[in-house]
Amino acid sequence: MTEQAFFKKMVDNLVDFADHDPELKDGLRWVDAEAQKKGLSFYDMVYQILYKHDMAVRAKEWIDNK
Repeated sequence: MTEQAFFKKMVDNLVDFADHDPELKDGLRWVDAEAQKKGLSFYDMVYQILYKHDMAVRAKEWIDNK
């Protein structure tokens, strides 16, 4: 399985799980709306959000270790 296919499957599982978690479902609706505003696919928007979060965490760790 390619990394892209694995990522899409992971996101699809998250969407399926959202049926049991109203807060997650609302968050995914927001992500979908933002993706549409920006002309991105839902998967690309999720990737951007996760990437941005990861970079923020790494930056904070770097600053804390200085």
